[in-house]
Amino acid sequence: MSHFIVYIALLLAGLVCLVLHYVAPFRVARRIREDHPQHWQIIDDSGSARGMRLWMRMQHVLRSPAIPALADPIVTRWWRVWRYSQWLAWACWLIALGLQWVLRG
Repeated sequence: MSHFIVYIALLLAGLVCLVLHYVAPFRVARRIREDHPQHWQIIDDSGSARGMRLWMRMQHVLRSPAIPALADPIVTRWWRVWRYSQWLAWACWLIALGLQWVLRG
């Protein structure tokens, strides 16, 4: 029974990490828009970028060295969550898969 609890906990931890990976860019964008409007103007140069276009621009910003250069600890924290949570989610799911494979064999 304890293996089952560990298995479910790993799956749920992976799900939480994936949700954090999805939420983090929105938190970074909000913080930049509110606290660094001069930098936000560079991201949204026309003032009307919405949907997929804005998402693509944020992906470029998140992959660039611009976020750590802001020296805003909250933005940097959410950027790190975005950067590492996807890898942690995959690790949790692969460990859960390995646990399932070992226990069946």
